[in-house]
Amino acid sequence: MTSLEPPFNALFRVSGADLPAPAVNHPGHPRRILPAVGAMIALFMVAACATTAPEIASLDLEAARERLGRPLTAEPAALYRLRIPASGGLRLAVMMSGEDGRLTVSEPFGSAVSLMSWRGAQPPTFFDLKEGCRLEAADLEQALGVAAMPLPEAVRLLVGRLPATAGDEISQSQDGRLMVTGRGWSALVRVAPEPWRVIEVEDASSEGVRWRISLHDHTDWLPGKIRVEKIGGRWAELELVRLEWSQTAQLPPLPDLPHCVFKDRQ
Repeated sequence: MTSLEPPFNALFRVSGADLPAPAVNHPGHPRRILPAVGAMIALFMVAACATTAPEIASLDLEAARERLGRPLTAEPAALYRLRIPASGGLRLAVMMSGEDGRLTVSEPFGSAVSLMSWRGAQPPTFFDLKEGCRLEAADLEQALGVAAMPLPEAVRLLVGRLPATAGDEISQSQDGRLMVTGRGWSALVRVAPEPWRVIEVEDASSEGVRWRISLHDHTDWLPGKIRVEKIGGRWAELELVRLEWSQTAQLPPLPDLPHCVFKDRQ
């Protein structure tokens, strides 16, 4: 089996040597980052680097905001090749149906190893399909020590929209970018014209720039390749394989798994 644990946990400064062993029916603190949890969360945690892209006039930014801020008119289902330093053969799938969403990571020629599900703005749930248990959003945030771009916003970014949903504020920054401010997170978005498309999303938290997402190989506004980087040189890349739209998408049922509990190493 290909393990996602070493490369993606490295994004959060966690190594296998630091992790406690799982304990069945043992109340404890969920400090262990489960296999593939980074693939669910860390794809939208990236690092800073210099940019020389030209500034865009305020009037043009308003046109970009109107174009890229439109709601989705159908439900997307996308398949990506997922490449990380330790492996280049993983697969990542994203599906939406109304407010419900699924994000799944699979082995190259095997079954799914992890699943993230969410409904609207509600906190997501992570299912470790190898361990046979689940983590709620509060456990994920406590275990990882970071907060990520919400998944509904992330899906919009993947399919060529601004990473903003109802309730998020979009404004113009002084350096020719758009600022998206949500609950507990914020990002600066760089766009390019002809046609309007998102080419970069950068952390805009008060703690300073910690991550960046770069989007390349667009077909119109749809990015074909996405690279995520975090301070320290850790990275992951997505390459779009297929994207379909449906008016009547239905998601598969979620697995019925117990809550993940772990005991500290002795």
